[in-house]
Amino acid sequence: MKFHKIAIIYSFYIGILFSCQKKEIFLPVTNSKSEYSKKLLENSKAREDKERDFLQNWISKREDSLHLKFVPTSSGIWIRFISHKKSPQPKNKSWIKYSAEIKTLSGDVIYSFDEFGEKQGVLGKFKEIRGIESALYMMEKGDIAEIVLPSFSAYGLYGDENKIGSNVPLLVTLTLIDVKPLSK
Repeated sequence: MKFHKIAIIYSFYIGILFSCQKKEIFLPVTNSKSEYSKKLLENSKAREDKERDFLQNWISKREDSLHLKFVPTSSGIWIRFISHKKSPQPKNKSWIKYSAEIKTLSGDVIYSFDEFGEKQGVLGKFKEIRGIESALYMMEKGDIAEIVLPSFSAYGLYGDENKIGSNVPLLVTLTLIDVKPLSK
């Protein structure tokens, strides 16, 4: 009986001794999420560069027959003014009213001025696509401008889930109807 107690106590101490050993931690060889993100970013940049080149080529061919030139902007869109008034430009947090006609690059109307309607909003707190907001900052009350939007400045990967598909560059005729500064 005494031998059994000693054997049990001895086993207990040996068990504690082995359980206190440091376990070796194996780190992953590669971080697959990080590699996936890098690859996704590289593919996205390559697609955007290819689309920019295509649009620049499209613009240069289109401008040959017209006197109005598209001007590239820092926001990644191209703009040309069809009608340019001399009035104050809207500033951040200005209330604006505008309308647009959205077309494919081949000129097919996706949304006419009537379908698009008149929209209003506050610049800087906009619920419209990024490219249209960028153009509205450059316009003045009463201006009419034509803008070329790369897909990433338009409706991007998902389209508008109605008439505009994914990754579609657009030609937009934009009219800035009214501008009012918001009271402070």
